[in-house]
Amino acid sequence: MSENANKAKSQAPAAPREVRDDTEALEAIAAFEQILESVPNDRVALQALHDAHEQLGDTDRAHGYLVRIANVIAEEGDVDAGRLLLGSIEALMDKRSDAKQAAQKLRSLLPEDELAQRPTVKGKVETKRTGDITAEMTLAWNLHQSGELNQNDYSQVVADLSENSSKSLNVPVSVLHVLTDRGATNVEKILSFLARDSGFPIITLQSFELQLEACALLPLPFMQSSGAIPFECMGQDVLIAVLNPYNTALQEEVKETIGRRCHFYLLPASEYDAALEKIEAMMKESAEDQKQ
Repeated sequence: MSENANKAKSQAPAAPREVRDDTEALEAIAAFEQILESVPNDRVALQALHDAHEQLGDTDRAHGYLVRIANVIAEEGDVDAGRLLLGSIEALMDKRSDAKQAAQKLRSLLPEDELAQRPTVKGKVETKRTGDITAEMTLAWNLHQSGELNQNDYSQVVADLSENSSKSLNVPVSVLHVLTDRGATNVEKILSFLARDSGFPIITLQSFELQLEACALLPLPFMQSSGAIPFECMGQDVLIAVLNPYNTALQEEVKETIGRRCHFYLLPASEYDAALEKIEAMMKESAEDQKQ
Protein backbone atom coordinates (compact mmCIF):
# COMPACT_ATOMS: atom_id res chain seq x y z
CA MET A 1 0.00 0.00 0.00
CA SER A 2 1.41 3.44 -0.95
CA GLU A 3 2.29 6.13 1.57
CA ASN A 4 -0.49 8.27 0.09
CA ALA A 5 -3.01 5.49 0.63
CA ASN A 6 -1.90 5.04 4.23
CA LYS A 7 -2.43 8.77 4.86
CA ALA A 8 -5.91 8.63 3.45
CA LYS A 9 -6.82 5.38 5.16
CA SER A 10 -6.03 6.91 8.54
CA GLN A 11 -8.68 9.55 7.76
CA ALA A 12 -11.26 7.11 6.34
CA PRO A 13 -14.67 8.74 6.61
CA ALA A 14 -17.60 7.38 8.46
CA ALA A 15 -20.43 6.05 6.36
CA PRO A 16 -22.12 9.04 4.70
CA ARG A 17 -25.38 10.02 6.31
CA GLU A 18 -28.42 8.90 4.40
CA VAL A 19 -30.54 11.72 2.99
CA ARG A 20 -34.01 10.97 1.71
CA ASP A 21 -34.83 12.24 -1.75
CA ASP A 22 -37.92 14.03 -0.41
CA THR A 23 -35.80 15.85 2.16
CA GLU A 24 -33.42 17.05 -0.53
CA ALA A 25 -36.33 18.23 -2.67
CA LEU A 26 -37.85 20.17 0.24
CA GLU A 27 -34.49 21.79 0.98
CA ALA A 28 -34.12 22.77 -2.67
CA ILE A 29 -37.63 24.29 -2.64
CA ALA A 30 -36.80 26.42 0.39
CA ALA A 31 -33.53 27.60 -1.18
CA PHE A 32 -34.95 28.50 -4.58
CA GLU A 33 -38.06 30.18 -3.17
CA GLN A 34 -35.65 32.53 -1.40
CA ILE A 35 -34.09 33.37 -4.77
CA LEU A 36 -37.47 34.13 -6.33
CA GLU A 37 -38.21 36.62 -3.58
CA SER A 38 -35.32 38.71 -4.92
CA VAL A 39 -35.42 37.68 -8.59
CA PRO A 40 -38.97 36.55 -9.50
CA ASN A 41 -38.05 35.70 -13.11
CA ASP A 42 -34.90 33.67 -12.44
CA ARG A 43 -35.25 30.73 -14.84
CA VAL A 44 -32.74 28.61 -12.94
CA ALA A 45 -34.79 28.87 -9.76
CA LEU A 46 -38.11 28.34 -11.57
CA GLN A 47 -36.81 25.20 -13.30
CA ALA A 48 -35.40 23.84 -10.04
CA LEU A 49 -38.72 24.42 -8.26
CA HIS A 50 -40.58 22.69 -11.10
CA ASP A 51 -38.26 19.68 -10.80
CA ALA A 52 -38.47 19.53 -7.00
CA HIS A 53 -42.29 19.64 -6.91
CA GLU A 54 -42.44 17.06 -9.67
CA GLN A 55 -40.16 14.81 -7.63
CA LEU A 56 -42.51 15.19 -4.64
CA GLY A 57 -45.49 14.28 -6.81
CA ASP A 58 -47.03 17.76 -6.52
CA THR A 59 -47.88 18.01 -10.21
CA ASP A 60 -50.16 21.04 -9.86
CA ARG A 61 -47.39 23.21 -8.41
CA ALA A 62 -44.88 21.74 -10.86
CA HIS A 63 -47.14 22.70 -13.78
CA GLY A 64 -47.55 26.17 -12.29
CA TYR A 65 -43.79 26.72 -12.36
CA LEU A 66 -43.63 25.38 -15.92
CA VAL A 67 -46.17 28.01 -16.97
CA ARG A 68 -44.16 30.69 -15.18
CA ILE A 69 -41.05 29.58 -17.09
CA ALA A 70 -43.00 29.86 -20.34
CA ASN A 71 -44.07 33.42 -19.51
CA VAL A 72 -40.50 34.43 -18.68
CA ILE A 73 -39.22 32.86 -21.90
CA ALA A 74 -41.84 34.80 -23.86
CA GLU A 75 -40.94 38.06 -22.12
CA GLU A 76 -37.25 37.50 -22.85
CA GLY A 77 -37.94 36.56 -26.46
CA ASP A 78 -35.92 33.34 -26.18
CA VAL A 79 -37.02 31.63 -29.40
CA ASP A 80 -35.01 28.43 -28.93
CA ALA A 81 -36.27 27.82 -25.38
CA GLY A 82 -39.81 28.70 -26.44
CA ARG A 83 -39.66 26.23 -29.30
CA LEU A 84 -38.59 23.46 -26.89
CA LEU A 85 -41.18 24.21 -24.22
CA LEU A 86 -44.24 24.89 -26.38
CA GLY A 87 -45.30 21.24 -26.69
CA SER A 88 -45.23 20.73 -22.92
CA ILE A 89 -47.30 23.87 -22.31
CA GLU A 90 -49.84 22.90 -24.98
CA ALA A 91 -50.28 19.57 -23.23
CA LEU A 92 -51.48 21.47 -20.14
CA MET A 93 -54.04 23.65 -21.91
CA ASP A 94 -56.98 21.37 -21.12
CA LYS A 95 -56.10 21.54 -17.43
CA ARG A 96 -55.02 25.15 -16.93
CA SER A 97 -56.29 28.40 -18.38
CA ASP A 98 -52.96 30.09 -17.69
CA ALA A 99 -51.29 27.44 -19.86
CA LYS A 100 -53.42 28.55 -22.82
CA GLN A 101 -52.24 32.13 -22.39
CA ALA A 102 -48.62 31.04 -22.00
CA ALA A 103 -48.84 28.85 -25.11
CA GLN A 104 -50.14 31.80 -27.12
CA LYS A 105 -47.18 33.89 -25.97
CA LEU A 106 -44.71 31.14 -26.96
CA ARG A 107 -46.36 30.70 -30.35
CA SER A 108 -45.95 34.42 -30.98
CA LEU A 109 -42.18 33.90 -30.86
CA LEU A 110 -42.20 31.45 -33.79
CA PRO A 111 -42.60 32.14 -37.53
CA GLU A 112 -46.02 31.22 -38.96
CA ASP A 113 -44.58 28.71 -41.43
CA GLU A 114 -42.79 26.92 -38.62
CA LEU A 115 -45.97 26.81 -36.53
CA ALA A 116 -47.84 25.23 -39.44
CA GLN A 117 -45.32 22.42 -39.76
CA ARG A 118 -44.26 22.12 -36.13
CA PRO A 119 -44.46 18.68 -34.53
CA THR A 120 -45.36 18.54 -30.86
CA VAL A 121 -42.13 18.56 -28.89
CA LYS A 122 -42.19 17.85 -25.20
CA GLY A 123 -39.19 18.07 -22.97
CA LYS A 124 -37.41 19.71 -20.12
CA VAL A 125 -36.26 23.27 -20.66
CA GLU A 126 -32.51 23.70 -20.49
CA THR A 127 -31.87 26.82 -18.43
CA LYS A 128 -28.22 27.63 -17.92
CA ARG A 129 -26.70 24.96 -15.67
CA THR A 130 -29.59 24.26 -13.33
CA GLY A 131 -28.65 20.66 -12.65
CA ASP A 132 -25.16 21.70 -11.64
CA ILE A 133 -26.15 24.27 -9.03
CA THR A 134 -29.27 22.87 -7.37
CA ALA A 135 -27.16 20.98 -4.83
CA GLU A 136 -25.05 24.11 -4.25
CA MET A 137 -28.10 26.29 -3.68
CA THR A 138 -29.33 23.73 -1.17
CA LEU A 139 -25.94 23.72 0.55
CA ALA A 140 -26.03 27.53 0.81
CA TRP A 141 -29.50 27.35 2.37
CA ASN A 142 -28.37 24.69 4.85
CA LEU A 143 -25.38 26.81 5.87
CA HIS A 144 -27.71 29.76 6.40
CA GLN A 145 -30.15 27.67 8.45
CA SER A 146 -27.32 26.34 10.61
CA GLY A 147 -26.02 29.86 11.28
CA GLU A 148 -22.81 29.48 9.29
CA LEU A 149 -23.95 32.14 6.79
CA ASN A 150 -25.83 35.26 7.87
CA GLN A 151 -28.65 36.66 5.73
CA ASN A 152 -26.42 39.09 3.84
CA ASP A 153 -23.72 36.50 3.11
CA TYR A 154 -26.34 33.96 2.08
CA SER A 155 -27.95 36.41 -0.37
CA GLN A 156 -24.56 37.22 -1.89
CA VAL A 157 -23.63 33.55 -2.26
CA VAL A 158 -26.97 32.77 -3.93
CA ALA A 159 -26.57 35.71 -6.32
CA ASP A 160 -23.03 34.63 -7.25
CA LEU A 161 -24.05 31.01 -7.78
CA SER A 162 -26.85 32.07 -10.10
CA GLU A 163 -24.58 34.44 -12.02
CA ASN A 164 -21.73 31.91 -12.31
CA SER A 165 -24.13 29.25 -13.56
CA SER A 166 -24.62 31.25 -16.75
CA LYS A 167 -20.89 31.54 -17.43
CA SER A 168 -18.56 29.19 -19.27
CA LEU A 169 -16.13 28.14 -16.54
CA ASN A 170 -13.48 25.44 -16.34
CA VAL A 171 -14.08 24.94 -12.61
CA PRO A 172 -17.26 23.88 -10.80
CA VAL A 173 -19.91 26.37 -9.70
CA SER A 174 -19.78 25.81 -5.96
CA VAL A 175 -20.43 27.50 -2.63
CA LEU A 176 -16.80 26.97 -1.61
CA HIS A 177 -15.59 28.67 -4.79
CA VAL A 178 -17.90 31.64 -4.22
CA LEU A 179 -16.77 32.05 -0.60
CA THR A 180 -13.11 31.74 -1.60
CA ASP A 181 -13.47 34.22 -4.46
CA ARG A 182 -15.15 36.67 -2.10
CA GLY A 183 -12.29 36.34 0.37
CA ALA A 184 -14.66 35.20 3.10
CA THR A 185 -12.92 34.97 6.45
CA ASN A 186 -15.06 32.06 7.67
CA VAL A 187 -14.19 29.52 4.94
CA GLU A 188 -12.11 27.38 7.32
CA LYS A 189 -14.89 27.45 9.89
CA ILE A 190 -17.44 26.39 7.27
CA LEU A 191 -15.17 23.58 6.07
CA SER A 192 -14.84 22.33 9.66
CA PHE A 193 -18.61 22.45 10.10
CA LEU A 194 -19.18 20.52 6.85
CA ALA A 195 -16.64 17.88 7.83
CA ARG A 196 -18.20 17.38 11.26
CA ASP A 197 -21.77 17.35 10.00
CA SER A 198 -21.23 15.08 6.99
CA GLY A 199 -18.51 12.76 8.30
CA PHE A 200 -16.30 13.58 5.31
CA PRO A 201 -12.78 14.48 6.54
CA ILE A 202 -11.04 17.52 5.11
CA ILE A 203 -8.08 16.42 3.02
CA THR A 204 -5.19 18.35 1.51
CA LEU A 205 -3.87 17.19 -1.84
CA GLN A 206 -0.70 19.24 -1.54
CA SER A 207 0.97 16.30 0.19
CA PHE A 208 -0.26 13.82 -2.43
CA GLU A 209 1.33 12.92 -5.72
CA LEU A 210 -1.70 12.68 -7.95
CA GLN A 211 -2.01 9.36 -9.80
CA LEU A 212 -2.90 9.55 -13.47
CA GLU A 213 -4.42 6.07 -13.15
CA ALA A 214 -6.84 7.37 -10.54
CA CYS A 215 -7.53 10.79 -12.06
CA ALA A 216 -8.32 9.27 -15.46
CA LEU A 217 -11.21 7.29 -13.97
CA LEU A 218 -13.39 10.35 -14.63
CA PRO A 219 -13.34 12.54 -17.76
CA LEU A 220 -11.63 15.92 -17.31
CA PRO A 221 -14.76 17.91 -18.37
CA PHE A 222 -16.75 16.06 -15.70
CA MET A 223 -14.22 17.04 -13.02
CA GLN A 224 -14.23 20.63 -14.27
CA SER A 225 -17.99 20.92 -13.85
CA SER A 226 -19.08 18.45 -11.19
CA GLY A 227 -16.94 19.01 -8.10
CA ALA A 228 -15.45 15.50 -7.78
CA ILE A 229 -11.84 14.37 -8.38
CA PRO A 230 -10.53 10.80 -8.00
CA PHE A 231 -6.99 11.25 -6.67
CA GLU A 232 -5.74 7.89 -5.39
CA CYS A 233 -6.37 4.17 -5.82
CA MET A 234 -6.12 2.04 -2.69
CA GLY A 235 -6.27 -1.49 -3.97
CA GLN A 236 -9.61 -1.68 -5.77
CA ASP A 237 -10.99 1.26 -3.79
CA VAL A 238 -10.83 4.84 -5.08
CA LEU A 239 -10.42 8.01 -3.02
CA ILE A 240 -12.52 10.95 -4.22
CA ALA A 241 -12.20 14.63 -3.28
CA VAL A 242 -15.46 16.64 -3.41
CA LEU A 243 -16.60 20.20 -2.81
CA ASN A 244 -20.10 19.41 -1.52
CA PRO A 245 -20.36 16.46 0.89
CA TYR A 246 -24.18 16.49 0.72
CA ASN A 247 -24.42 16.05 -3.04
CA THR A 248 -25.48 12.41 -2.86
CA ALA A 249 -26.62 12.38 -6.50
CA LEU A 250 -23.09 13.27 -7.61
CA GLN A 251 -21.60 10.62 -5.33
CA GLU A 252 -23.88 7.96 -6.81
CA GLU A 253 -23.00 9.09 -10.34
CA VAL A 254 -19.28 8.90 -9.54
CA LYS A 255 -19.61 5.40 -8.06
CA GLU A 256 -21.65 4.23 -11.04
CA THR A 257 -19.16 5.70 -13.53
CA ILE A 258 -16.07 4.31 -11.83
CA GLY A 259 -17.65 0.98 -10.93
CA ARG A 260 -15.59 0.56 -7.77
CA ARG A 261 -15.94 1.29 -4.07
CA CYS A 262 -15.36 4.98 -3.42
CA HIS A 263 -14.32 6.88 -0.28
CA PHE A 264 -15.17 10.59 -0.24
CA TYR A 265 -13.24 13.50 1.27
CA LEU A 266 -13.85 17.24 1.50
CA LEU A 267 -11.47 19.51 -0.41
CA PRO A 268 -11.05 23.33 -0.26
CA ALA A 269 -11.87 25.13 -3.51
CA SER A 270 -8.36 26.49 -4.04
CA GLU A 271 -6.87 23.01 -3.79
CA TYR A 272 -9.53 21.64 -6.12
CA ASP A 273 -8.52 24.17 -8.79
CA ALA A 274 -4.81 23.45 -8.30
CA ALA A 275 -5.46 19.72 -8.64
CA LEU A 276 -7.45 20.30 -11.85
CA GLU A 277 -4.50 22.17 -13.37
CA LYS A 278 -2.13 19.32 -12.49
CA ILE A 279 -4.51 16.70 -13.87
CA GLU A 280 -4.98 18.61 -17.13
CA ALA A 281 -1.19 18.86 -17.52
CA MET A 282 -0.73 15.16 -16.76
CA MET A 283 -3.39 14.12 -19.26
CA LYS A 284 -1.90 16.36 -21.93
CA GLU A 285 1.59 14.98 -21.35
CA SER A 286 0.28 11.40 -21.42
CA ALA A 287 -1.54 12.05 -24.72
CA GLU A 288 1.62 13.50 -26.27
CA ASP A 289 3.68 10.51 -25.11
CA GLN A 290 1.21 8.13 -26.71
CA LYS A 291 1.56 9.93 -30.06
CA GLN A 292 5.32 9.43 -30.09
